[in-house]
Amino acid sequence: MKARVDKLLRKALAYHESGRVDQAEPLYSAVLEHDPNNADAWHLLSRISLQRGDWKAAAARVLQAIRMRPSIPAFHTSLGEILTAQGRPWEASLCYREALRLAPGHIPALVNLGNALQSQGQYRDACVAYWRAIQAQPDCAEAFSNLGNALRAEGRHDEALACYLEAFRLRPDQPEVAVNLAAAHLQLGHNTEAEEWARRALRSRPGLVQGLSNLSVALLNQQRPAEAEQAAREALAGAPSAAHLHSNLGSVLLQQKRFDEAEIACRRALKLQPGYPEATVNLGVALQFQDRLEEAAQEFAGVLRTRPAFAEAWTNLGTVRQSQGRNAEAAICFDEALARNPVHAKSHFCRSLSWLLAGRLAEGFAEYEWRWKVLSEMPRAWSRPRWDGSPLGGRRILLYAEQGLGDTVQFARYVPLVAARGGHVVVECQEAAAPLVRSVEGVAEVISQEAPLPEFEVQAALMSLPGIFGTSLDTIPARVPYMTVQPALVDGVRARLGEGSRLRAGLVWAGNREHANDRKRSIPIETLAPLQQIPGVEWYSLQAGEKALAEIERAGRWMRGVLPEPCRVEDLAAAMSCLDLVISVDTMPAHLAGALGRAVWTLLPWAPDWRWLEDREDSPWYPTMRLFRQPRPGDWDGVAARVSGEVRELSIKASRSGTDEHE
Repeated sequence: MKARVDKLLRKALAYHESGRVDQAEPLYSAVLEHDPNNADAWHLLSRISLQRGDWKAAAARVLQAIRMRPSIPAFHTSLGEILTAQGRPWEASLCYREALRLAPGHIPALVNLGNALQSQGQYRDACVAYWRAIQAQPDCAEAFSNLGNALRAEGRHDEALACYLEAFRLRPDQPEVAVNLAAAHLQLGHNTEAEEWARRALRSRPGLVQGLSNLSVALLNQQRPAEAEQAAREALAGAPSAAHLHSNLGSVLLQQKRFDEAEIACRRALKLQPGYPEATVNLGVALQFQDRLEEAAQEFAGVLRTRPAFAEAWTNLGTVRQSQGRNAEAAICFDEALARNPVHAKSHFCRSLSWLLAGRLAEGFAEYEWRWKVLSEMPRAWSRPRWDGSPLGGRRILLYAEQGLGDTVQFARYVPLVAARGGHVVVECQEAAAPLVRSVEGVAEVISQEAPLPEFEVQAALMSLPGIFGTSLDTIPARVPYMTVQPALVDGVRARLGEGSRLRAGLVWAGNREHANDRKRSIPIETLAPLQQIPGVEWYSLQAGEKALAEIERAGRWMRGVLPEPCRVEDLAAAMSCLDLVISVDTMPAHLAGALGRAVWTLLPWAPDWRWLEDREDSPWYPTMRLFRQPRPGDWDGVAARVSGEVRELSIKASRSGTDEHE
């Protein structure tokens, strides 16, 4: 009889191990007919029930096995797995500990105990369990992989990466390990490597949801939103009820400025998983960019009630408060974020802007160096050291532009200070700005960003110079003009304009349409219509491009064109040099007029950029500039009315004096 039972059991086990459970199950039952106390048959039937999700039958069968042979560690481990499947990790961990009491080196019990502890947030204890498994079986890929998960949950990303690499070395055929490697690289900011591992996982198992999800995030972080969206939607097709995938799609749509669609995706995530923090934060961002600021603030505040240590939510709440013109509250939010996570780059960067806006320039510019951690593009890898402000002693220093044309114009003012430290100053900047940058005192060479770099000994970004020089409100180098334009270009504009006795004013009503804040800083041309009613003023458009011409046509052609097509920055500078007044929204021409020492009025939204400070009508950066701020959020009509009144007064004064003198 025993021989027959053993033969049946071996045959059933062979079917079971080959995945043919429907053929294995009746054979196990046949074993029990001959030998009702066969603990192995009860245990293996329990495994089949577990595979089918029949937890009640699985538990009953394994308990039968345990009653018959309580000293077998595998039986206790199986009971733990059943309890884990039922969402009872604490009870499961008791089963695994009993298995380990019976056999301290039992690998499945050690790995499963680690998993149970990890699911309860006990990451350090989980690491101990996994490490014990590795000591008992050094080639246990599962233990290395799960140890990586526990380390990653503790923020020990470099150690996690090493564990995943070892797991992959042991089991290169496991796509889940490649998925984990992609996730670890994402958290380390290695987006190219994350993409490679995600694609490797997908080559091994096409359609693997987490592989697609990781691929989407890696592509998004590399500013490839269209590809990221495709991967995100493929992941969702494979798991439409996964809340985190809807949230990830929301992130992709946010980067594409499709804020209403992003809101829908985030709300779907929250319907599937109410209170999901990442989806709530994404929803808040979508609302913020739709100018539904208080709704956004409520979403961020809601997250913080349940997760007060969530630095990202504190930071986003701070950016909302900044957009509401509540900078002091914003600064508190950034401080709270950094109290929870002292190395949170976005929080440092946002706090720098808050300090700069408040006029705390020395602290703000020092903190502003965190911008390199949050730029969409990685900072350049320089072979030469960053300049620290020490005497140059004839060394060649490369100063380079890093952001927009307006920033290049504003911070080129520091070149004379650098040259005074005894250096040969080479400036790398946008091709469009090069002619004017060449006119700055102290510039020895100018090269475009497309040209090969010359030899140099040290380097610094133009926007790092205020921090290097320890700039405060009282020490801003504000002597103007610090840029000049070729006299021949100015003479050409004067010849086109001809003689005139009226006040000549130029207008810039829109900035770069791609700018993240353009919707708040640009003004519909119709809003400025009251200006055309002011007597004694000739209005000129300083807005280049076909779109501007179409807007002027639509508005009734009350402005004259003064710029050639195509228009270069030096053409714009020459035109400004022939006008009595420049009126501009917050965009490059405002900086250019200030750098040229021209009278310029800059029109600012309710919550302006940091460089315009708070509540001032003057600018310490540009002595010839006046600031006109919105009296209420979105109130460009109020700005236009005030500017109209001021221009009217200026025109009256000019006509009385018979000169071009003006404020």
